[in-house]
Amino acid sequence: MTSTPELTTRDVLQQVDRRLCLIEEDLRGLDAKVDTKIGALDAKLDAKIDAKIGALDAKLDSKFHLVVGLILASWFSMMGAFLLK
Repeated sequence: MTSTPELTTRDVLQQVDRRLCLIEEDLRGLDAKVDTKIGALDAKLDAKIDAKIGALDAKLDSKFHLVVGLILASWFSMMGAFLLK
């Protein structure tokens, strides 16, 4: 018969500790990868959002100038009608 080495509590705990260390290292690596991907996605979204906001801002500015022009034109025509009456 071959003798089987008996595992002591210390051996078992060392094995569990080693496995936990490996799991922690894997989780740190995965966390770094996720952070990198999220950072890249965040940069892309920021660029797209900034472009959309810029386009909407330009559109709003043009509409604002149109409305102000119409109000001024109607005010001038009303004042002209009152003064020239």
